Amino acid sequence: MKMRKLLPLVLLAVGSLFLLTSCDALLDAIFASNQIQVQVSVYKGTNGAFFEDWLNGYPSTVTLTLSDINSGTQSTVVTSWDGIDSNYLYFNVQYIKLKDHTFTLSATYNSSYSGLSYGPVTSFYDPNNVGMGSIQMPYSNPGDSTGHSVNLYMYF
Repeated sequence: MKMRKLLPLVLLAVGSLFLLTSCDALLDAIFASNQIQVQVSVYKGTNGAFFEDWLNGYPSTVTLTLSDINSGTQSTVVTSWDGIDSNYLYFNVQYIKLKDHTFTLSATYNSSYSGLSYGPVTSFYDPNNVGMGSIQMPYSNPGDSTGHSVNLYMYF
């Protein structure tokens, strides 16, 4: 008789455990763990080549390298600008499923107008405009409600 009364409680406990673990998996699917989103902004007034690329919409690129200090590995992405306003060209890159390691970033701007490369820029900023030379994952800040990702900003 006692087993029949305990069975619903056991099933409830098992169901609750399953629900909690599946919610974490669902959050990981939506917000990938240890995700870094980087926006590189290139100011048109920095030099003549930047101005010509901005003015004429030339297909300039940014080479962005994420270096894992713990393992010594690197991930390099070359990306074209995907946004423009009255002063800047914007380049966006996303790195997902990073390990709980320390990372550095290095960006080089490649001008279509001049054919030259500029940089590297190795400093970056979090959403609170805190300057950084490296970042330890996982990283959290007041603007990150998920605890899974961080937006970083680099400037030329």
